Amino acid sequence: MKLVQFWKDNAPALGLMTGQGIVDAAAEGARRGLDVPAHMAQAIARGAEGLEQLRPLEAGAQCFTQAPLAPVVTSCPRILCIGLNYRRHARECNLPLPPAPVLFNKFQNALCAHGDKVKLPGEYKEYDYEAELVAVMGKPARDVSPEEALDYVFGYTCGNDLSTRDLQFARGGQWLLSKTFDGFAPLGPCLVPAGELDPQNLDISSTVNGEVRQNSNTGDMIFPLREIIADLSRHFTLLPGDLIFTGTPQGVMQGYPADKKQWLRPGDRVSVTIQGIGTLENILC
Repeated sequence: MKLVQFWKDNAPALGLMTGQGIVDAAAEGARRGLDVPAHMAQAIARGAEGLEQLRPLEAGAQCFTQAPLAPVVTSCPRILCIGLNYRRHARECNLPLPPAPVLFNKFQNALCAHGDKVKLPGEYKEYDYEAELVAVMGKPARDVSPEEALDYVFGYTCGNDLSTRDLQFARGGQWLLSKTFDGFAPLGPCLVPAGELDPQNLDISSTVNGEVRQNSNTGDMIFPLREIIADLSRHFTLLPGDLIFTGTPQGVMQGYPADKKQWLRPGDRVSVTIQGIGTLENILC
């Protein structure tokens, strides 16, 4: 099952991505007399029950929409990001493997959807892409073990941790400022329920204008998602709807030799593809 959000009456509404198009879940549910979640926050709140309510809508749907997509999650308490979490990415940056997950964050203003245009502020020049698997939390998690951690995940989606390297490194390590410009957390195109994917065995890649820049597998993570969740939950309660960007593999422009760096610029088309989820694509402007 692939869940999406789309814009309906200026608010995000829940849909299902099918081979025939995007099903308007609320409209299709009303047509069949079924009680189904109307938006992603409601689907997360209902958990497995909500997914089972939605599943019948995949076949025989009549209520489709061509409305533009919204970010797959819009009511997220926090956007949590893990830095330097792929072994080959650490090597390309000539950095030692971190002894524990490196945490920073973005804010909700950074969220944008598949197909949205992302504006690059003219003040900086070194704009970079970062393909990432994003986990969406489904239940409150406090001090959970690695063995049970994935039971608290609602689903997975693609993310792009867009970064401004000259701000990130030239102003004394401004990770937050450099990564939370408006639109700098593209998310989508869909969310796949957690039970349908193995987060540690997914091919992940990115392209810029069709040229492959990153090509790896989530198995190269230094800290698997279950360890990330366990570590974070020892320090604070993870909440339903929290987003966890799990790090990026090798191939980001920051890791290229100085004479081969091609920073992102207006007009570039950046795509992130993750096995079993799909492709998130945005154009920079």
